[in-house]
Amino acid sequence: MFGLGFLNSLFLFALGAMVLPIAIHILNRRRLRKIRFSSLEFIYELNKRRMSKINLRRWIILALRTLAVVLIVFAFARPTIQRGAGFFVPGEAPKHVVICLDVSYSMGAEQEEGTAFSIAQGLAGEVIDECRRNDLVNVVAFSERSNVLFEAGTRNKQIVASAIDELRVTAEGTSIDRAIQTASELVRSSDVATSEIYMISDFRETGDSLAVVDLPENTRLILVPVYREPIDNASIDRVFTPRKLIRPGETVRIGVSTTNHSHEQPANFPLELVIGGKRKAEKIINLSPASSATETFVVSLPDKGTYRCRVAKNRDRLPIDDDRFFVMEVSEKIPVTLVRGKNLTGNAQTERTTAAYFFVDKALNPRSTSEGEFSVDVIDQKDITVASLPNKGVVVWTEPQTLDRRRLDLLKRYVHRGGAVLIFLGGDRRGFWRDVEFARYLGIQRAAPKEKPEGERLTSFSQGHPVFNLFNEEELELLSRSRVTKYLSVTGVAPDSTLAYLQNGDPAIWECARGAGRIIVVAAAPDLVSGNVPLSPMFLPLIHTAVSYLAASNRTGSRQENTVGTDLFFDLPPKWNAQTGELRVLTEAGGEAKPILYESKQGETKALLPRPQAIGFYTLLADTSRIAEACVNVDTRESNLNPRPLEETDLGQARVVETSGDFAQNLRRETQGREIYAVFLLLALSALVVEALLGRKA
Repeated sequence: MFGLGFLNSLFLFALGAMVLPIAIHILNRRRLRKIRFSSLEFIYELNKRRMSKINLRRWIILALRTLAVVLIVFAFARPTIQRGAGFFVPGEAPKHVVICLDVSYSMGAEQEEGTAFSIAQGLAGEVIDECRRNDLVNVVAFSERSNVLFEAGTRNKQIVASAIDELRVTAEGTSIDRAIQTASELVRSSDVATSEIYMISDFRETGDSLAVVDLPENTRLILVPVYREPIDNASIDRVFTPRKLIRPGETVRIGVSTTNHSHEQPANFPLELVIGGKRKAEKIINLSPASSATETFVVSLPDKGTYRCRVAKNRDRLPIDDDRFFVMEVSEKIPVTLVRGKNLTGNAQTERTTAAYFFVDKALNPRSTSEGEFSVDVIDQKDITVASLPNKGVVVWTEPQTLDRRRLDLLKRYVHRGGAVLIFLGGDRRGFWRDVEFARYLGIQRAAPKEKPEGERLTSFSQGHPVFNLFNEEELELLSRSRVTKYLSVTGVAPDSTLAYLQNGDPAIWECARGAGRIIVVAAAPDLVSGNVPLSPMFLPLIHTAVSYLAASNRTGSRQENTVGTDLFFDLPPKWNAQTGELRVLTEAGGEAKPILYESKQGETKALLPRPQAIGFYTLLADTSRIAEACVNVDTRESNLNPRPLEETDLGQARVVETSGDFAQNLRRETQGREIYAVFLLLALSALVVEALLGRKA
């Protein structure tokens, strides 16, 4: 149950000194010549019994003197006692020492003696000091990743100490399990028989599982918590911006999520919004203990451009999570991809001018210049790719025909991720509606082409909907005079999603919300074969309001933030190619990196910057031309600075060394056992006292 060991085992060779009391005893024995007197014979037996007692006392004195020497030698050998070990006498046998040092950003928490990390560096230095000369030492600097500083370890303690002094806190989170796994692999690959793994960390309560299993044989895991008391901290967790195109002068709402990680103390702090280097707004945030809240800022950006934005709070003991960066783009033009579905049968001018896409193209870009409100790119449906789908824009699809499954799935993903589509169906019998799955995706249960030479009027407009609420009664009356002669008659469309009907009760225009995006479906094609709607004076404003609504609709689907340690992707322009210029990425601090061209499974080409390590803004350049802007933030799951109770964790055979008080002494107590030399000195003194008392009687 308990094991006895010695820190200075070389002193045990002094046990040979126990022969000195025996030698002195033998040399000091008196050898008397016996002379018999007849008159004393009667007391011989009595004297014999008395001498036997004296000799017994002398043997006890000899044993006490020898025991005192043994106990004094043991005391100088610095005996220790450990629970759960057998008797051992450690000599100079080497061991493999692996120091796992936490470099995650929570270690930047400020203490009275410095940061938690600077304290951890000092503790690591003391561990190195306790290593013997022939011990093999290695260091694992870990956050979410683990970095081994010495490939095969070293016995030069000065080099190890210098390497630890050069380490710096990263902006990543923590993975203690991964660090233990890395240290275990180092131990298994070593030829040293016994090993010790020191885990120096803040051991936050929201960290990973810390279930210690499958340690290598003859390996001891020692946990060193940098601090035990909770540290109050509040963080800015997320910034929510509109997932839509922002126009100059438009009012937008920006949501900011904050958290008070303290279990006991409330948090009160000012929250400041900075856009383009200018302070736009400030609010006071009051958070109860262990609570979160989302505050909303309402701002307007008058000019087009890309704005670097930041939300900041007052600095606390962990400054890195007191800022949150984001980028907002304000554009004067709405990007539109006009997809031609039905192929033309010839090149005649009359056929081109009667094609469905022609009237939509003229409505969006009447002068065929780049000066309009919309930026239009016309493609055939067979050319639909990821690069052709506009970011924060609208896809307008006229008379869609049967399309291969890959492109249909591409459009569905585009909508689910926040894209917007305006579809004009038409009454073509070869239309896409034969694809039952995609028809149902548009809210259609059954469909059939229908023709009515005299035409059907548009009616029952949803005047509360943004597509129609800008029109007055006279304008709606003017629109209703248009006639639809050929269209797709559908069933299954929900009444509350229908925006307009035909006079016979068939849905004429309806809306579908899919994922984070929206689709507006028109039953008729915008050409003269399907009616005279394109000739109506209300056709142009109808197209404008529908496209503007889709571009500006608040699609609030979840969006992945760029965080430290995860790959950063930049979207490239649709017409970008390698001849545009050499790509490079500039960081806010002035650093530069070369990105990697990456092609997704959907054929989308992006620029990839692997695992950025700093927070702030990143700019993608082609030579000197700006291509895209992005930002990187910390993952605030690391911001909870409340330490976990290590005693309640599944630690296996791991030991916990407290850093309060004399850390070196606590370390020796846990690793080498509790020193009991004072007990041996007391026993030796007791033996000498008893020897002195017995000697007086002798």
